[in-house]
Amino acid sequence: MNKLKAEKTLNLIRVVAVFCLICCSNANADDSDTADENYDQNIASKFVFGVGIGYERFDTNIKIFDLSSGRDVFVDMEGTLGLPEKETIPLIYGTYRPSKKHGFGWSYFRVKRDTNLIALDENLGDLNVTGNVTLSDHTSFYYVSYNYTLFEDERAVVFANLGLYGLDLKYVLRAEGDITYRNIPITSGEFERNINQFAPLPLVGINSWFALTPKWAMGAQVSVVGGSYNDISAFVLSSKIRARYSLSEHWALNIGVNYLDADVTVDDTDRKTDIRYGFSGFAAGFDYRF
Repeated sequence: MNKLKAEKTLNLIRVVAVFCLICCSNANADDSDTADENYDQNIASKFVFGVGIGYERFDTNIKIFDLSSGRDVFVDMEGTLGLPEKETIPLIYGTYRPSKKHGFGWSYFRVKRDTNLIALDENLGDLNVTGNVTLSDHTSFYYVSYNYTLFEDERAVVFANLGLYGLDLKYVLRAEGDITYRNIPITSGEFERNINQFAPLPLVGINSWFALTPKWAMGAQVSVVGGSYNDISAFVLSSKIRARYSLSEHWALNIGVNYLDADVTVDDTDRKTDIRYGFSGFAAGFDYRF
C-alpha cells in the first residue's frame, strides 16, 4: 500500500470516526428531550432488505509487465479502449440483527460495461470481409459481514464490521470475423482473451447511523479490504455517506454518495498485471424492514 493510499484510508476513517463521535454525543445530549419520540425506527430494525440503483463514474486502468523482457504496457480502459466512463449498476443489500449486540450484513452489485472496438463490414466486389472486436467489463462485488454494536441508544448506533469482501474481476476481449467469396465462406475465426479472477478477502470497517428526526437519519460507513488469495493480492477502500427517509413503518428511501478504489495485482509465471479499479457516484434505493 503506497503512501497516498494510506493517507486516503486514514482520512476516511477520521471522517467516519468524527461522525460517530458526533452521533454519540448528540444522542446523549438530547436523550432527555426525545424520550417520547420514535427515533429508533430508522436505526434499530431487526431485518432490512433493499434494492436500488447506482450511477457511477469509473476510472480503471491496467498495467501489464512482461517478466522475461522487462517491458510494460499501460492501458486506460475508458480513455484508450472506450469502455463507458459513466454507467448505472443494480444494487441489492440487507441486514439482520438477531440481538442488540450482534448482526449481519450483505450486499451485491455487478458492473456491466461493453464497448465495440472495431466493426468491419467491407464489400470488395465478389469478396466480403466482416469482423468485430468487443471489450466487456462484467466485474462483480460481494460483501458479507458480522456487525458488532459498539454503541446504541434511541437516536444513534455504531457498528464494527468484520467479514469478507469478494472481488470478481471479469474483463473479456473478443474478436471474430470471416471472409466470403460470392457468399461462399472462405475462412473464419475467433479469438478471446480474458482476465477472470475471484478473490475473497478479509474486511474491517465501521458503520454508523444517527436519527436527525423520527423520519430522517444520516449514516456513514468505511470499509478497508486487503490481503492475498492464490496469485492475487489486493487492497480495496470503500466508503458511503447516506440519508434515509422513513416512508412508513416498513418502507424507507435510501439516498447517498459512494466511493470505491481497488488496487489488484495478479502474478502469473510470465507476467504481472496491475489493475486499478475505481468509481464514485450516487445511489438510491428502497428498504423493506421490520
